Amino acid sequence: MSNQTKLLRLSELTQKNCTKCLGSGCNACGIQISRLQKYYEANIPVNYWNISFKDYKGDADFRDLVRAKIENIDSVFDKGESFLFAGNLGVGKTYAISSMLKMALCKDYSAKYYSMVEIINSILTGSDSQIIKKLSEVDFLAIDEFDNRWIFPSEKSEQIFGSSMEFLLRTRFQNMLPTFLATNNSEIDEILSGSYARSFSSLRNQYLKTIYVSGKDYRKVAR
Repeated sequence: MSNQTKLLRLSELTQKNCTKCLGSGCNACGIQISRLQKYYEANIPVNYWNISFKDYKGDADFRDLVRAKIENIDSVFDKGESFLFAGNLGVGKTYAISSMLKMALCKDYSAKYYSMVEIINSILTGSDSQIIKKLSEVDFLAIDEFDNRWIFPSEKSEQIFGSSMEFLLRTRFQNMLPTFLATNNSEIDEILSGSYARSFSSLRNQYLKTIYVSGKDYRKVAR
């Protein structure tokens, strides 16, 4: 089932289950459906469309930081704050970056969510020749699975992706556009290779606030 089919189905259920209009359609459920449309267009994973970060039960320090940023998303934009969330699988990194994007969208900012492998595939296959330009201009950007395991081990692919990613991040940071990265990789400065690794390390130290997220794999606990 595609995300678009999910969007249509969740929109139908939102109206059907609305306690104010009892399914006939009203402003309240219309607003909710409009938000779902925005989440879909931003490429946010469906799993996070209808859940709030208020329900996050992991690392308390991480929870408090993310909640504060969600509640003050205008300030995050004005200051051009960017974050790198690093931690094991299932500790809430995707949950956090999706939640911040959702609030940005509700405040009428533009936002996009991409996994690193989606960006790599678009660059190397040429399926979206404008992807770097698009992502360098959006108000809020989240890149999930920021990890070198997605980079095909060849000098050409590493050079193409490294130069594209360096340009994207440098452009966004210098233009004070909030950028959220999430990684499972403990060797953060080795995600990009060669000179690009040194460049990313320099950019990270200057522009990114690195947050290490502790805790167990919440997805396993939830099951």
